[in-house]
Amino acid sequence: MSELDDVLASMQEGVVVIDAQGRVTHWLGASGRLLGWSADQARGRHFDDLLDPNDANGNRTCVWPGASEYRMRTIKGSPEREMSVTTKSGKRVWVGVTTGVRRQPSGSVVAATAVLRDIRRRKQIDTTKSEVILAVAHELRSPLTSVKGFTSTLLHRWDRFDDADKKRLLQTINTDVDRVTRLIGELLDVSRLEAGRLTLNRRMVRINDIAAGVVDRLRPRARAHRIDCVFPEQFPQVSADSDKIEQVLTNLVENAVKYTPGGAIQVVGSVHDSSVWIEVSDEGAGVSAEHKKTVFAKFFRVGANASPGSGLGLYISKGLVEAHGGRIWVENNQGGGAVFTFTLPLIEESVEKVSGQS
Repeated sequence: MSELDDVLASMQEGVVVIDAQGRVTHWLGASGRLLGWSADQARGRHFDDLLDPNDANGNRTCVWPGASEYRMRTIKGSPEREMSVTTKSGKRVWVGVTTGVRRQPSGSVVAATAVLRDIRRRKQIDTTKSEVILAVAHELRSPLTSVKGFTSTLLHRWDRFDDADKKRLLQTINTDVDRVTRLIGELLDVSRLEAGRLTLNRRMVRINDIAAGVVDRLRPRARAHRIDCVFPEQFPQVSADSDKIEQVLTNLVENAVKYTPGGAIQVVGSVHDSSVWIEVSDEGAGVSAEHKKTVFAKFFRVGANASPGSGLGLYISKGLVEAHGGRIWVENNQGGGAVFTFTLPLIEESVEKVSGQS
């Protein structure tokens, strides 16, 4: 094997040389690994018949140099085009195809070289982006439609409502605006986390006070639940961004309320060696083994009938906890329900105080 053969064999792209009739003459690079056929199996077959290339809309397309786009003598090739092609096993995969043509002095095509790049990861990202846009559009449409409707009603029928009705409509508008504002904030948080631009304003904070404030604020919205805070006396302070920890606790408690029809929800604090542990437990259905791996993923929602929400809360919570040097996970209670636990490191002074008290 020549040095050139070694170079071609090590390529991550497939290289296919096609004659003027569209038949494969050379099958090089990653062509075999990507598409399944060996060089002997591919050589002599018509390129388009072999791979059955379709465009992004699912329509049959072609690559070989007899195609009409190559008949203009000035065209020397084509930029990358996305196509789905059929492998030897019958599976369709996405490839980016770039072609160049070799011509006779008269201008007629002698051969073409097609470079095939595996773009499955890119297409997966594109699909995810489309799903994100749809999810965000859906989450924005509902509150904005409500705001528009109630605002229009007030503007056109102001004199027909008494003060109590006006207050009720304005409270609904205010709630929907808060929902939009929160979604935008979550999207900004995701952007900062993924870009590594999250800023923490650390100071010594009392997690038990933050947790108590979150529970007091959410109790009126969770009348079917009993929400309690359980922290030992003299719970140590931690170095943290209080707003970010409040956001984590709010996400976890709201998640417990959302996926639990009723019952007890507890926020429990404990000290373990050089860290504090905060547990948020509920009496719901728990988290399946399958979902334990994906529950902290971006835009994760359980089932087709998932409760309203962006699916960003747990993803953001994980990022915020890890930014503090902690970790977060989920387990199931033996008696039923889920337990979300996150840890935050203690500074040395706090560890010494805890050790002295024990």
